[in-house]
Amino acid sequence: MSRRGFGLFVICAMVAFAIAVFPRLPAEIPTHWGLNGEVNDTMPKFPAVFLCPGIALLVWVLLPMLRKMDPRTEHYEKFDETFWILVNLVVLMIAVIEVLTLGYGLGWPIDMGRAIPSVIGVLFVGMGNYMPRVRSNWWMGIRTPWTLSNERVWRETHRVAGTAFVVAGIVALLSASLPVHVAIRLALCIGALMVASIVPIVYSYMIWHREAHQ
Repeated sequence: MSRRGFGLFVICAMVAFAIAVFPRLPAEIPTHWGLNGEVNDTMPKFPAVFLCPGIALLVWVLLPMLRKMDPRTEHYEKFDETFWILVNLVVLMIAVIEVLTLGYGLGWPIDMGRAIPSVIGVLFVGMGNYMPRVRSNWWMGIRTPWTLSNERVWRETHRVAGTAFVVAGIVALLSASLPVHVAIRLALCIGALMVASIVPIVYSYMIWHREAHQ
């Protein structure tokens, strides 16, 4: 997971899977589900079948390019392994979504109302565990005016963000297993993710304000 080649391997596997199942897919592939868990949008299987591999490739190529453009590019050397773990984690999540989407199109018994919160939950737990290792930069992490202006604020904020992301991920995973309507599961999942996103932003201002007035 910490090697750049891992992401490329996953992308190649995504393309191979798409090609392998292409002949068996229906002309229209489900691409969106409503709050009732029912399909409410579809796309022609071409180019839809290659949409996820394309997005994954874009992430895998674009983030390293942005890293080189960052005025704080030297900071990435301090968390290079973590950088690639996070990039590859996102690529892997997209790969899972591809399998779920195409599998659903093939008629596999997939409950997307449970599967998507589970995928998001695993992603946030994974990101939360590595968030405290991210160093100050312009592209990755909690980038507020307060974290970018103070290294200590950055570090403290990302420690809190890591905990918040893990908790939100666990809530998302638990919501996927609840025997309730899909709308309630999604509301719990989205609510947890919103709180996990807002808490570090508010905390970054609070700790910056405290630092500025000491």
